Amino acid sequence: MPTLIEMRLKATWAVREDTRQLHGLACVLFEGDSVADGGHARQDKPWAVTPLRPVPGSVPDEWLWRAAWLPDGPVPPAASAADALRVGHASCVVMESTQRRVSHAALASGPAAAEVTVSFVSPAYFSQNGTDVLVPDPRLIVGSWRRRWNGSLPEGDALWISDEAWRDAHRVMELAAFNLRTEARDSGYGRPRAGFTGSVTLRSARGASTAVRGMLATLARFAEYSGTGAQVTHGFGATLAGSQ
Repeated sequence: MPTLIEMRLKATWAVREDTRQLHGLACVLFEGDSVADGGHARQDKPWAVTPLRPVPGSVPDEWLWRAAWLPDGPVPPAASAADALRVGHASCVVMESTQRRVSHAALASGPAAAEVTVSFVSPAYFSQNGTDVLVPDPRLIVGSWRRRWNGSLPEGDALWISDEAWRDAHRVMELAAFNLRTEARDSGYGRPRAGFTGSVTLRSARGASTAVRGMLATLARFAEYSGTGAQVTHGFGATLAGSQ
């Protein structure tokens, strides 16, 4: 089931907040040592990560890191029971690790909502035909959640959001409000990549069905696990519920 993993790390050496190293760490935890930095067991990776951030008010070299495992199956052992890990050349002791699990059914059974607010705490962007898109289009935002939702479910699952249901929903998705800024982050490919951070409020148009409102609320709840947009396995598009 979707699981949020939050770790408090103590580094034994200065940590470089490098996107490629962060992605390599996640590959090791979720896919095994054989696919360390740069490895790719599959392209549609069933996890997402947030960038490292310093522990507020702590001594130097203490970091917080959050990752999410999306499928219904158990979290890989390396991620659920790690007591030490490496970020590039720096060894880190896992001082504390917590997990928060929720089933897809529980996410889907929550209350419907005509309006939802989420915050992007790392740059979010979308990729269309090889071009980066930085516009907070509600169809792109919710569409990215839907793709990750369907990808985390077993084939043929009853909670799968069909193309027909999505066609009905995406026509009535609107951007109600936003407080965003452009921010650049190391892409992991030798150049910075821009995205938007901040908060957006999305809503379904007046008269939208209960099914559409339920879909919007379900996917917004799932967004904390899945992230938003492109490169969520590299720390882009980290998403939290509400306005932060």
